[in-house]
Amino acid sequence: MKLLRATFLGVRGLPDLTSDFSVGGTNTARDLVLITGPASSGKTRMLETLITAKEIIAPYGPPIAAEPWIRQGAHAAKVSLSFTLDQDEARRAGGAAPVATGEAIFGPTACRYEVDDGVMAVLERYEHDPRYGKIDYYAANRSLPAPGPVHGLTSFEQRLYRTTRDMRKYAFVPRFLLELAADAGAQARFVKALATLRPDLRYVGPSGTDALQCFSSRGGPATSLYELSTTESEAVILAASAALLHYDKSILFIDRPEQSADERGIVAWIDAVRGLASDLQVICATSSPALIASVDPGAIVSLGT
Repeated sequence: MKLLRATFLGVRGLPDLTSDFSVGGTNTARDLVLITGPASSGKTRMLETLITAKEIIAPYGPPIAAEPWIRQGAHAAKVSLSFTLDQDEARRAGGAAPVATGEAIFGPTACRYEVDDGVMAVLERYEHDPRYGKIDYYAANRSLPAPGPVHGLTSFEQRLYRTTRDMRKYAFVPRFLLELAADAGAQARFVKALATLRPDLRYVGPSGTDALQCFSSRGGPATSLYELSTTESEAVILAASAALLHYDKSILFIDRPEQSADERGIVAWIDAVRGLASDLQVICATSSPALIASVDPGAIVSLGT
């Protein structure tokens, strides 16, 4: 699945508009979309509105409160999302058309949705299986939680967090690393993803008594997970997420990708992210001049200009 277009009406923090994520107005969705604009123009707000609307239409987590999303002075708000479905997804949706639309309606007391039941079943299905696309959000506050309780690796334990800013979504990483030795497939996926994102950071396996002392940075000695730099730990988070969740046929939302690489490396970093899985759509909220200059103008949604 990929997001093809979105219409926003009455949403707090955003103008009323329709954003087209297609290639030249066709029913082919772009693999990379950049939401740009001046400071405080609503870039993150649009990204999170897209995610919230999806959660109303086909939720992974608990119900959404309507009031924070309704523009001041308005009685309601609405977001319409159109997705492209591949043949397998359309079949699982009961023979749905290749373009499926759902509406999230933020009412005065609650949220409701309008969408075909089969389409909803496809969009809300969450399994760690490459056959099933999913939604994940790499928020601007991404970082490893302090050492402490870790979360499980099952889809049941992970799905509640994937569309949120909650940093507990990354608390699975230590357990994931601890269990890599017993899972050759996951280890291979993680090593490949990490090498794609950060060629200068290698997974070398547990060293000594510290099972998380399993990385080598720039060819140096074994380093603990909690001794990595900020951008290195972000690469580990994303590589572990890709290896565990399987991002094939998925949509990955990234806020401020420029936090993960400098201007000289941001384009290569985004290319690396796009290479983490097959048929992956990446939607970013960004102010990076280098990244904006690297894409076709049709891949840019400009706010506040």
